Amino acid sequence: MSIPRPRVPPPGTHRHGEAVDIVFETIRRGIISGRFAPGQRLVIRDLAEDIPYSRSTFREAFRRLAAERLVSLVPNRGVAVQRLTPREMADLFEIRELLEGHAARRAAERIDESDHRKRFMAMWEKVRRGDPSDRAAFIEHNQLFHGTIVEIAGNSRLPEMLNQLQIPILMFQWRTIMTRRETETSQAEHETIAKAILEGRQDQAELAMRKHVQRAKRRTFDTLAGSHEAAISASRAQHRTRA
Repeated sequence: MSIPRPRVPPPGTHRHGEAVDIVFETIRRGIISGRFAPGQRLVIRDLAEDIPYSRSTFREAFRRLAAERLVSLVPNRGVAVQRLTPREMADLFEIRELLEGHAARRAAERIDESDHRKRFMAMWEKVRRGDPSDRAAFIEHNQLFHGTIVEIAGNSRLPEMLNQLQIPILMFQWRTIMTRRETETSQAEHETIAKAILEGRQDQAELAMRKHVQRAKRRTFDTLAGSHEAAISASRAQHRTRA
């Protein structure tokens, strides 16, 4: 499924700070959606065809993306989308499991405070009706689901921390494993988590969320291993052909 090109407002309608925000967010969404792959170089000349802003605007946006560890700034080589090692990915999944498990527990604990139940139900009605075959919609709904749980958890630092942890992992996940079967499995897990939160079952909510993240980790590493084996097989086949 192709990734749709972003719709970017005309550059003349924004001040410099707003323009940087637009470029930053457009590239960020491109990384998350898989339009820009891990390791891919980001060339201003090419990007400007769809995001028509100045070089100085791009350079400032790149610095912000680098601060969030979404891209790497390589001297004399330009900018590239961040590529994580397997060890880095494993470490981030471990931290994410702990933090998101805690967020689910806290959301279940706080579900009947303020307007939390109303907000959660409004989110869940939208998410649960999503079409599993629509990858772009699933990505959006997945962010909404996890983001709402973190907000209801009530810790002001959690959104920032999880945002930094999830995006480098998910930009790989969504590009490589988001088949219909995968989205259906993930949606079923979301339903288990949502039910536990709405019923205020804190232990079950935390456990369900941790299992959800653990499975995502296993699926990601299975895909990595499969890609590695496929590359080795292709290299051997090419070598035999030349021989």
